[in-house]
Formats: sequence, structure tokens, C-alpha cells
Amino acid sequence: MNPQEMVVLHRVFRREIPLLADLVEAAAPGDRKRVSTIADHLDLILGALGEHHEGEDDLLWPKLRERAAPGGDVVARMAGQHEAIAGALATATDLSARWRIKANRDAALRLADALRELDRHAAAHMDDEEEHLLPLMADHITPREWSEVGERGRRSVPKIKLLIFLGAILEDATAQERHLFLAQMPAPARLLWSTIGTRLYDRALTRVRRPSGTIPRT
Repeated sequence: MNPQEMVVLHRVFRREIPLLADLVEAAAPGDRKRVSTIADHLDLILGALGEHHEGEDDLLWPKLRERAAPGGDVVARMAGQHEAIAGALATATDLSARWRIKANRDAALRLADALRELDRHAAAHMDDEEEHLLPLMADHITPREWSEVGERGRRSVPKIKLLIFLGAILEDATAQERHLFLAQMPAPARLLWSTIGTRLYDRALTRVRRPSGTIPRT
């Protein structure tokens, strides 16, 4: 596997979770259209984070425990961190649903606090994972096995949202990183991204972030 893929994916969660906490907090109470717009994007990001970690739990950690015995303590630590993140993620997901219904200030503040708590757990975990686990994965996980995690994640995202999440991945990517991700896509999918996906993501950013979004480079 190419460890940089994990770094690029982590970058989405590092950027979006704290940003969404600020957007939730800034949303006008009672503005249900605005609340729905932010909550829809939040659901996508939280769902992707949960599925990413469940994919690691099910498809990667057992293989690493078997193949990278000296690194077993690292794998165990990652699994423990996932449990803490899962609890924070469940809380944020529940509060997001409540905020969508109530659209009031109290629900917004509670959700924003929960997202910042999730960000603290997730950021510490991703720092640890990138420094200590990625070298083990590079040595002991095959490209095919890593691709199974990505495929599982893609299946979990509604098709209409796949281009949005691809845009989130590519938003801060370097030219080399963009090539890395796009080269793995079938030619029809790359064409769909270049002709429709870039505009779709730009419109989504404009709606979510107000007043303007960043057009991801192609």
C-alpha cells in the first residue's frame, strides 16, 4: 500500500470536523434550511469516519496482529483509540440528529462541543497512526488488502455523495496525491469527476461554507 493515501484521507477529517463545529455554532437558530445543509454534510463526514475505522478494525488489525508481531502493542493502542473515537462519534451523530430537528441554540452548542471533542480524539489518533502504524502497514498490508478497505468505504457512501467525498479528498491534495487517487479510478469515473464532479463539489462547498468555496484542482 502507499501510506500517503491514508494521510490524504485523514486530511479530510482533520479539516472538516473542526470546520463543521464552527459552522454549527454560527448557524442562526431556527434557520432550518441552513441547519439541514450543514447536517447533511456532517452526516457524510461522520459516516465516512465511522466506516473507515470499522474497515480498519475488521480488515486490517487482524492481519497486522498476525503478521507484525513486534508491532502488536501499536495495533492494540490503535484499537483502543478507535473505541474512544466510536463513543465520541456516536454522541456527535446523535446530537446532529437532535439539532436537525430542534434547530435551536442549545442543540447547536452541544453538537459543536461534541464535534470538538471528537476532533481531539481523532486528531491524536491520526497523529499516532501516521507516525507509528503506517510503516507497519506499508510492510505487511498488500495493495489489494488496502484497496478492500477503500472499496468497503465507497460502498457505504450513497452514490450521489461519492463525488462530494472525492472532492473533499482532493481539496487539499498535492498534484502527486491527486494523481495517486485519480489513477486508481476507472476512466469513465475520472471523466465524470472532471466534467461534473468538480462543479458539484464547488456548489456543495458554497452551500455549506458560505459565502464561497474552494474549487478543487484537477
